Amino acid sequence: MYQPVDTFSSKRDVVFLLDGSDGSRNGFPAFREFVRRMAEELDVGKDGVRLAVVQYSDDATVYFNLATHKTKKAVIYAIRALRHNGGRSRNTGTALEFVRKHVFSASSGSRRLEGVPQLLVVLTGGSSSDDISSAALDLKQVGVFSFVIGMKSADQEELEKIASSSRFLFNFPVFSELLSIQPEMAAFIQTEVQTQPPSGMGKKRHRFTASLLVSRYHRLCRL
Repeated sequence: MYQPVDTFSSKRDVVFLLDGSDGSRNGFPAFREFVRRMAEELDVGKDGVRLAVVQYSDDATVYFNLATHKTKKAVIYAIRALRHNGGRSRNTGTALEFVRKHVFSASSGSRRLEGVPQLLVVLTGGSSSDDISSAALDLKQVGVFSFVIGMKSADQEELEKIASSSRFLFNFPVFSELLSIQPEMAAFIQTEVQTQPPSGMGKKRHRFTASLLVSRYHRLCRL
C-alpha cells in the first residue's frame, strides 16, 4: 500500500542496489565512488538521511542496511571498504524483490510508516538474467521512488520499467559517465522528491541522455 510522505521533512531513506555480477567488475570502482560521493553530499545521520547498500548478482546481499550506521563518517568508511562480489548471473528482478521485502522494512531501519520518502538507486551494467516486471511494479505500489542508472549493455525497456518516471532514468554507454550525474542527483534527492504516488504505468518514457542532464546541471549552477 502506498504510504503518504512528509513533504516538509528533510529525512530520506536511500537504498543503493549495485550490480555485482562478473559483467560489472570493471565498472564497480565507479559504482563505489558514486555512492561515496552521494554519502558525502547528503545529510547522513540517524535522524536525517539513512543509507543502505545492497549488492547483487546470482542473489542479493545486504552490505549494510538503513539502521546499521548512525553517522556519516561510519557510512563513508564502510563504503570505502566495499568490494565486488562477482557472480555469473545478473538477477535484477530477484534483487528488486529482495530490497522491497528485506531492506525497505522497519526491522532494517526503514521509516516508511513515519512518512519518510523511500528512495532506491539501482546501478546496473547490463540486461537482467531474470524478469523484472512484477518486482519493479511492486516497489512502485508501496511508494518507493526508484532511480535507475544503466550502463554499457543495459536494456532500455527494463530501465523504463524500474524507474518511477523518465526523470529518474539514465542510460550511459560507458561506466565512466556515471560520476557526471552525481552532483545533480544528490541535490535532487535532498530537495525535489515528488510527493505523489508514482503513476503513468505503461506510458512512453523518453531516454534521459547525459547531454541533457549536464545542460540542466549547468543551468542550476547559474541560478
